Amino acid sequence: MIKHTILFIFALFFLNISVLYADESLAFTKISPQGDKALNGIFDLSVEYGADGVGWMAYSRVSVPEFVSTHLAKSMDNGASWTYVSTINKSSAEDVRVKGKSFKGVWRYETPSLVYDPRDIPARRWKLFSQRYYVLPPFKKDDGLMREGWIEYKSAPSPEGPWSKPECLFGQKKHNCRVQPNSLHPSLSGNLFYNEVGAFFYNGVLYMSLDANTAPSGVGDWEKRKTVLFSSNDHGKSWRYNGVLTDYNDASGFGYFALTGTSLIEYNGNPYLLITPSGKKGLLVKNRAHDGCYLVAFEDISRAKLKRDSTGRLAIIKELSPEYNSGGLCDYHQNNSKGGVLFSQIDMKKMPEIFGIYSTHWMPRWTQQ
Repeated sequence: MIKHTILFIFALFFLNISVLYADESLAFTKISPQGDKALNGIFDLSVEYGADGVGWMAYSRVSVPEFVSTHLAKSMDNGASWTYVSTINKSSAEDVRVKGKSFKGVWRYETPSLVYDPRDIPARRWKLFSQRYYVLPPFKKDDGLMREGWIEYKSAPSPEGPWSKPECLFGQKKHNCRVQPNSLHPSLSGNLFYNEVGAFFYNGVLYMSLDANTAPSGVGDWEKRKTVLFSSNDHGKSWRYNGVLTDYNDASGFGYFALTGTSLIEYNGNPYLLITPSGKKGLLVKNRAHDGCYLVAFEDISRAKLKRDSTGRLAIIKELSPEYNSGGLCDYHQNNSKGGVLFSQIDMKKMPEIFGIYSTHWMPRWTQQ
């Protein structure tokens, strides 16, 4: 079970940050959307609610070693149960040519982010952002042609569809992508690709957080790795760069190589970031993969500024830890009252269904100071 950190609560008091509490007596419970075939499990969730109070969850359905598709589930009871609805992005084998060479591999879709944009025209009020990338046999961690992928965008009047044709939103010009993010600011010029999408609609603005990678595989070159923020004032037609959310110094300050897998969330009208520490440093560390989720408030989201303490360290409101081998990549919506924060985990003892999404039942509530 996760414990409150008393010293940190005192720090929040003196920094005038509202304290979050929750019932921590409940164990995580695994989510198994009714009607979906589990295969090797589900991961990388995004939870969103519309004006009608119906809950929707986009997630990655994994079929080892090749395929990762985007599935959609629906909840009519505030996250107590979920029912499979459809496959929005289907992973598939395809031959591609890169720089005159032919490759036989698979297109994958990962880290979907589902957004309800109530101010857009009805046909585009629901938006789905996901990472589309190409991977080669034998499908190991260094076998992905990450630079040949992009951040893909679809829209629909309802999560049940019909969904628009896919569009390359963030990526290279040669793929006819709408935005070449490296052109938005000189500091982005060294990035090879972007992934780990987080998005939400807040105060009339569409925001998107991404991992910015300078290593071809996304693993390594840690000192240059960052999470960054973009925004759109016209419902995703055009985008601007807001700034760096976290960098290597932030990760290293907590004993990790990277902070990754962001989600942008709102609670009581205020914006927050959920982010996953990964790559624990140290000789005797058992888990060097994703290691939970940190909850951090924004100081000024328009400038990508997170709340920090007097030393510049991220002011962590809450830390959620994995119960199994590794976990993180959390998301939350305040209408998800029966499930709380949702949490991705890997449990190797559950072979072959090792990937899972769990309800933490951690539901924030505010107290007056």
